[in-house]
Amino acid sequence: MKTEPNNVKIIAHRGGRDWAPENTLAAFRQSLDIRVDGIELDVQRCSTGELVVFHDEDLSRTTNGVGLVAHSSLDEIKRLSAGRWFDRSYADEKVPLLQEVLDLVDGKCVLHIEIKNTPIEYEGIEEELLELLSGYVHRDKVVVSSFDHPLLARLHALDPALDLGLLVDGILIDLPAYAARIGCKYFHPCISESRTDTIEAAIAAGMRVNSWTVNGLREWRMAMDMGIEGIITDDPLGLAEALGRVQVSHAD
Repeated sequence: MKTEPNNVKIIAHRGGRDWAPENTLAAFRQSLDIRVDGIELDVQRCSTGELVVFHDEDLSRTTNGVGLVAHSSLDEIKRLSAGRWFDRSYADEKVPLLQEVLDLVDGKCVLHIEIKNTPIEYEGIEEELLELLSGYVHRDKVVVSSFDHPLLARLHALDPALDLGLLVDGILIDLPAYAARIGCKYFHPCISESRTDTIEAAIAAGMRVNSWTVNGLREWRMAMDMGIEGIITDDPLGLAEALGRVQVSHAD
C-alpha cells in the first residue's frame, strides 16, 4: 500500500539538520516557516534538573563545550554556542529548554519528543516530562518516543492518553502485540532496517508509521512505496519541494 504524496507527513529531524544547527530554535523556526507537519527533537536532563533539547550525551560535537549534559548545569550549558560549529552566522544560538520549544511551536505542528535515556539513564525523566507537558494546551499534537521501551511502558501507565512512538532499529517478533503491550500507537522504525511486511503489519494493526532518517529522492520514494506515512528527514525543505508543497509563512 503506497503512500500518496498528498498524504505524506513531513517531519523535520532535529529541526532539519541540513539547513540549520540541529535541535536549535533557529532550525525549529525554519521548519515552522515552511509549515512542516512535525518537528522531531531530543530531550535530556542537565545537572540542575531542567529538560534541555540536545541529542548527544556529550556536549562536544554540537557546542563549544566539553563534558556530559548530565554533569552540566543549565547556566553552564546556556553559556555555550550551539550553532558556531555549523556556521559562524549561528554563533549566538543556544541549547534550548524544552519549555522554550513548546512556547515557540505552540501547536503549529506535531512535536515528536524523543527521550534520550541511553547510555545515560535519567531516573524519573518520564514524570518530569509529563509535568512539563501538563501546561501545554496542545497535547493532541505531541508524540513521545524512545529506544528505552520500559520507559515508554511507564509513561503509558502514568498517562494512557499520551501518544507514544516505538523507536526500533530492527525487526521485532509480532510487532503489533509488542507495541500494544507497551501502549504505543506510533511505530518509528529506521528506514534502512525496515521491510514492507513489517510496515504493513503495523498499519493493519492501526498504528501510525513515521520512519527515520529518510534523506534524498530515492529514500523518500522508497518510504512512500513501503506505505510509510511520516518521513523524518534532515532536509524538510527538499522533501517539501519534491512534494510540491512549499509554503513560506509570512507571520509577524
